[in-house]
Amino acid sequence: MRFVIEHPWASGCILSSISFALIWTGLRDGKSMRVKFGLATITLAIAAMIIGNIYSTPREHASRVVHGFIDAVMENNISGVRNLVAPNVIVVDDLGGKLQGKIAGVLEGVRYLHDQFPPTSNTILRFEVFEREHDVIVEISMMTRISHIGSIPNRWHLIVTPTVEDVWQITTIDVVEVAFRSYR
Repeated sequence: MRFVIEHPWASGCILSSISFALIWTGLRDGKSMRVKFGLATITLAIAAMIIGNIYSTPREHASRVVHGFIDAVMENNISGVRNLVAPNVIVVDDLGGKLQGKIAGVLEGVRYLHDQFPPTSNTILRFEVFEREHDVIVEISMMTRISHIGSIPNRWHLIVTPTVEDVWQITTIDVVEVAFRSYR
């Protein structure tokens, strides 16, 4: 069921292909039972696509939030970062004292990044999502291109949690490594 919800187009296309084959062979061989199974399968394909587009899993919510966060940081969109990060965010590693914790520190970190090391592009190399009972952990490895420096590898662990209003936000930011330098 998870595949249907997380990949509605893929599951719908697979079921549609099966139904097309059933209907085609049923019409070709004159077997009405295959045609009926094909029509039932096409109904399942439509239902799978509708259900998958209506419902979102925690993994999908976390992926959307983290991709939005990365895009907002790259564009220096402070209001976008503020909307995606919880006000009481926990910053595990403060980058050697550059971040003061909470949302103000994260916003200051984005400003500092764009003032001192303006990024020009970012490539996500690894994006893994681990769903837990009340939150989702996202592990990211990226290669960020910095003006006048070059490409910098970095790894992050983010925890994304729903609020009481069912708004998903980043509640923990853990900078694991930047340019092969650990901040632990």
